Amino acid sequence: MTKHSAPSPQRPAIVGHRGASALAPENTLAAFRRAFEDGAQLVECDVHLSADGHVVVMHDETIDRTADAASPLATGAIGELTRAELDTVLLAGGERVPSLEELLAITTVPVFIEVKVAAAAKAVAEQLRALPAASPAAASTVISFHAEALAEIRRTTDTPVSYLVEQIDQQAIATARELGAAGIGPAIRKLSLRAAGTAREAGLQLNPWTVNTAEQLAVALACGADTLTTDDPAWIQHELDVRET
Repeated sequence: MTKHSAPSPQRPAIVGHRGASALAPENTLAAFRRAFEDGAQLVECDVHLSADGHVVVMHDETIDRTADAASPLATGAIGELTRAELDTVLLAGGERVPSLEELLAITTVPVFIEVKVAAAAKAVAEQLRALPAASPAAASTVISFHAEALAEIRRTTDTPVSYLVEQIDQQAIATARELGAAGIGPAIRKLSLRAAGTAREAGLQLNPWTVNTAEQLAVALACGADTLTTDDPAWIQHELDVRET
C-alpha cells in the first residue's frame, strides 16, 4: 500500500500592517508600495475622519507622533484639522498623510481598512460602494474594534467585515456573529489553540495581529490563522518559504 502524506494546510495570506511599516514610514503610500513589492497579499491601514469629512489614513487620533520635526504643522487632532491643513503635514522621509481614496486608487491588492472612529464608517462605506468591480480594492475588508462601525458597513455595503478584539471570548464571538462578520482579529499575544477552535466553530476566519517574531508566527500557524498581519511582509514570506522546503 502506498503511504500518502497528509495535505499541507493552506498558506495564510500576508497582510502588510500599516504597509511594510518596519521598513517605511507607517500608513504612507511609500509603506504600502513597499508591502506590494515585498509580496503582501493584502495591506492594512487605519482611518480617521478629518474636520471636513475626508477619510484620512493614520493610526493615531493626532498627528503628533508621526509628524516629522520639520513639519510646518506637527501637532493637532485629525478630527479638528481640515484636509487642507493635513496636506501641509510632513511625515518621515518627506511622506505626506494619505487619504483612503488615494490608497484605494493605487493598491494592487485588497485592503484591510481599520475604522478607528465609528464616525468614519459612513464615509468609508461611500468610497467602497463607488469602487469599480475590477479594482483590487473592491475585494477589501473593513475591520474595527467598534461594532457600530462594522454594523454601518454591513448595512450599507456588500463589503465583508472582521471584528477586532484583544482576546477571543464568548462575548466577542457573539458580537462577531451578530454583525455577520466574516472573521475575527485577536491580538497574537492573546491567541491560543482553544480560542482559535472557538472561532472556527463559529465559522469565523482567524485574522491575528501583529505577527513580528518567530514565536508569534509559530502560534499563528499552529492556530490555523487565515491571515498574518505583520510589519515586515518580506520576512513572513521568507519564513513561510523555509517551512515549506
